Amino acid sequence: MEKDKTIYLESLDLPLEAYFGSLTPQKRDFSATNLRFKGYRDLLFKLESLLNVCILALDNENSGNHEAIVEPGVSILSVLEMAVQLIPHEEAEFLDGVREQL
Repeated sequence: MEKDKTIYLESLDLPLEAYFGSLTPQKRDFSATNLRFKGYRDLLFKLESLLNVCILALDNENSGNHEAIVEPGVSILSVLEMAVQLIPHEEAEFLDGVREQL
């Protein structure tokens, strides 16, 4: 059986500030800081799109029957773009650096 390895952050030659930028600590949890919006209208459009995609996903067979959702394709695209922004690339790079040092 292989011995458990312990690494100490002080011994790592990695600038932590450069790698942990996707989440900002709050009182009880974290907030995502990498989401970018053009303004309040854009933010509300993204939120509406997120809800519309959920509605469409729940009612998959009859997705064309939602007259209130004007452009379902635009809503889906908007939500997918937001999901891409949530992928924590910097944290993954940090974890790769830690793995290499082990």
